[in-house]
Amino acid sequence: MYAAYAQHLNDFTTFMRNNGVTLYGISVQNEPDYAHDWTWWTPAEMVRFLRENAGSISTRVIAPESFQYLKNISDPILNDPTALANVDIIGAHLYGTSFANFPYPLFKQKGAGKELWMTEVYHPNSSDSADLWPQALDVGEHIHRAMVDAEFQAYVWWYIRRGYGPMREDGQISKRGANMAHFARFVRPGYVRIQATPNPAPNVHVSAYRGGNSTVVVAVNKGTSALSQQFTLVNGTASGVSSWLTDASRNVAPQGTTGVSNNAFTVTLPARSVTTFVTA
Repeated sequence: MYAAYAQHLNDFTTFMRNNGVTLYGISVQNEPDYAHDWTWWTPAEMVRFLRENAGSISTRVIAPESFQYLKNISDPILNDPTALANVDIIGAHLYGTSFANFPYPLFKQKGAGKELWMTEVYHPNSSDSADLWPQALDVGEHIHRAMVDAEFQAYVWWYIRRGYGPMREDGQISKRGANMAHFARFVRPGYVRIQATPNPAPNVHVSAYRGGNSTVVVAVNKGTSALSQQFTLVNGTASGVSSWLTDASRNVAPQGTTGVSNNAFTVTLPARSVTTFVTA
């Protein structure tokens, strides 16, 4: 009943549009390799559906959304030109995925014109309070590695309002949420990630993004000591850089403006902190 299922997805897309919501894309199946009894798809079944039926879906198609970014689920899609032609976004979840498995060489080889999204995760667990510090810094590193090592274009958190989520049950931002805000609040739609030295010092993770005339640098210091770090802007100029800080006592707190000289600026990264710098 693959054709009927494709029509069901189209019917849902139409229903949403008629109620004021235009979907950007729709997934064939959430975690097809996780729930054996009720949502299980084999890689061969997924490829068959994409080859024979996904072309009739009226919005962008997301697949396969493996629960752990298992490449044996998505490799067959990338290796089948017809199936790949009917997919717009290769989606993946990162539950328990090691950082070593974040890169995807086959996607870089065959995924031209496609997007690569991380479509669901919570990190590092769903048991601890999202305000536990410095454990919440793991979220900052996780997003950094999803952007830099995995080269995703999207990072989508599971439940937003939860005791372990970016927003607490009282509706206030949590420490995990503050880490996410260091990216989401400043890296806006249309920005692109640009090259940066990812580990300029032990326990320090740096990524950079550019949009219009602005450059955004996010620096996560998981070390137990503060350190002085110089940043040099290449192929860009700035007169100053504003910064925001999250540490044990502050959440995305503005830190004022630092001068830029010869396209470089030097700042202190406090111990166990995440800082976002925005050029002006």
